[in-house]
Amino acid sequence: MVENIEVYGPLAVVMWMFLEEFIPVPSAVAPMAAGFVLIPANEPLQAFIMVFLFIAVVGSAASVLSSYLLYSIGFYGGKPVLERIGKYFRVSWPQIKAFETHFTSGREHLYLALFRAVPLIPLSVISASAGFFRIDWKTYGVWSFIGMIPRNLSLGMIGWYLRDDFVSAALLIGKLSTAAFIVLATAAFVYFFHNRKAFAERSKQMLTG
Repeated sequence: MVENIEVYGPLAVVMWMFLEEFIPVPSAVAPMAAGFVLIPANEPLQAFIMVFLFIAVVGSAASVLSSYLLYSIGFYGGKPVLERIGKYFRVSWPQIKAFETHFTSGREHLYLALFRAVPLIPLSVISASAGFFRIDWKTYGVWSFIGMIPRNLSLGMIGWYLRDDFVSAALLIGKLSTAAFIVLATAAFVYFFHNRKAFAERSKQMLTG
């Protein structure tokens, strides 16, 4: 990756950040590598401006565009898969929609931007979950981009500051990201099944109301 960025510059940054949701590499590596390779280690203000333009803006746009594949898989595949296997776990699509309304209440775009901004939450999980819960594709794109800007800006600046040590930091973030996903997924699973009856009742009200 570092060699590609050294040779192709911003074009390689766009390519790697486009691919970061599909390759088995921590998503923090691409923006941190770009900060290390592309940004001169001199003036902090100049570094900030360059990281903002090349990594936070251009890189984030590429990342959001690539994320629509996983978003589409969640959007079009989530409901059919749940309807096939949900009966074995006593989970229905109306229950999932009731679970969704319990958390969103018109604020899903803010949650989306927040989750995108936190480097510890895996990008692929956010993309697929947004599709699964059927967030509007335009809302998804705009607020994903807004959330990705602070994420990639901070990671790019960390890569610029750490220089040769950025790989260790990126791998650490990757490990913490995996741990955070396990904790969040477990908490959501426990919460849903603990309140499954309440969601079933709410789903009935949604269908009749």
